[in-house]
Amino acid sequence: MEDVIAVASPFVAGILIVLIVFISKTLRDKSKNQVIMKAIEHGTEISPELFKEQQRKPKDPLTSALVTIGVGISLFVALFLFFDYQVKFAAFGFIPLFIGLGQLTAYLINKKNNQ
Repeated sequence: MEDVIAVASPFVAGILIVLIVFISKTLRDKSKNQVIMKAIEHGTEISPELFKEQQRKPKDPLTSALVTIGVGISLFVALFLFFDYQVKFAAFGFIPLFIGLGQLTAYLINKKNNQ
């Protein structure tokens, strides 16, 4: 029984995360639509900005690289300490670490080429 729970829990967690994001977006859209309907019922003027989708500002590649490096280092340390100082398990922390180092290298190369 414990084996089934151990195997199924990551999948259940993934499904729950998708459901939470979907429900959150649906509730936000529903709330926005209710505000628009109330404004129409009361005859008030509706700002055109209310109909525009919120534009997300682009992520800074430096920030993304540093966060990924931090995740890699913290994952390495946590796994290293959790598995009684065995590097073979903690090595999974190297994956995000090296991805972050690659992003940082790309950022520095692009910054150097743009100057």
